[in-house]
Amino acid sequence: KDGEPELRAQWMAPVITSQHDPAMVYLGFQFVFRSTNRGETWERISPDLSGNDPSQMLPKSSSAIPYQTIVALAESPLKPGVLYAGTDDGRLHVTMDGGKAWTDLTSSLPVRKWVSRIVPSRHTEGTVYVTLRGREDDDFAPYIYKSTDHGKTFASLAANIPAGSVNVIREDPTSANILYAGTDFGAFVTSNGGRQWQVLGGNLPSTQVSDLQVHPRDHVIVISTYGRGMWAMDALEVRAAHGSSR
Repeated sequence: KDGEPELRAQWMAPVITSQHDPAMVYLGFQFVFRSTNRGETWERISPDLSGNDPSQMLPKSSSAIPYQTIVALAESPLKPGVLYAGTDDGRLHVTMDGGKAWTDLTSSLPVRKWVSRIVPSRHTEGTVYVTLRGREDDDFAPYIYKSTDHGKTFASLAANIPAGSVNVIREDPTSANILYAGTDFGAFVTSNGGRQWQVLGGNLPSTQVSDLQVHPRDHVIVISTYGRGMWAMDALEVRAAHGSSR
């Protein structure tokens, strides 16, 4: 509307459908928007969750991708109205009431980097995983964090993962101790909640894993790469090798 700031969004702006209401959709710019009718109408449910620093924003004439935007959105699969948002300038927020009030969790993160993924646990309410990556600072260290109190405190799970920015983390649907991570150099799995990691998939090239999903019905691990490749693994075999037979 007139007088309102222009919207800023990444070319892969996060869009998610609620796991509790299939007609509800969330969208991330510098604000979080929500639709309750499959996108026919939208309402803004957050303030600007980025740093909102004009010195970090590109001029209107620039054709480059905007900065200071929301790049990760995630809703709790266990509790409606619990929504997390992360930005490209390292800020993290949570709302416990569907957007009426937002809590800034940024100071709880040990480092401030591009928030590459937020994954609320499907096993335990209040547990959430956050991965971070360097933006343009040549920082390729792995950053994986876990909170058990809705983001008030975080602990590192990077353990023995070698250098490589982390793009995604996922829980196994059958066990909270089995986690999968995709980095710029491949995929990794842990069976003890992140205390130690092993390489996932011996024939997967050393390539950037951009996303990873575990199909809960078909028990298939699906990996996508930045090289536009798709890879699949039998999750049952991985679980058997790591102490879970389901």
